[in-house]
Amino acid sequence: MAERGNTTHGQNLDDQMKHETQGVVHGNQPPHAEEWRETEPFPDDTDPAEVQEALNLAAPDPLDDEEGEQ
Repeated sequence: MAERGNTTHGQNLDDQMKHETQGVVHGNQPPHAEEWRETEPFPDDTDPAEVQEALNLAAPDPLDDEEGEQ
């Protein structure tokens, strides 16, 4: 495909597009321009009990493991 001479969209739009893609280019920010598009991390068994309680997940009980061994 042939390169066109003018690839700018105007100074304001170019600056906005540069800001939105900065995270992808530099890798230090999430790639989404809109925060609501980001996915939330999945909870797992390494989360503290407070996090699991807030998410209504059952926290692993260390006594359950000991009871099963007896």
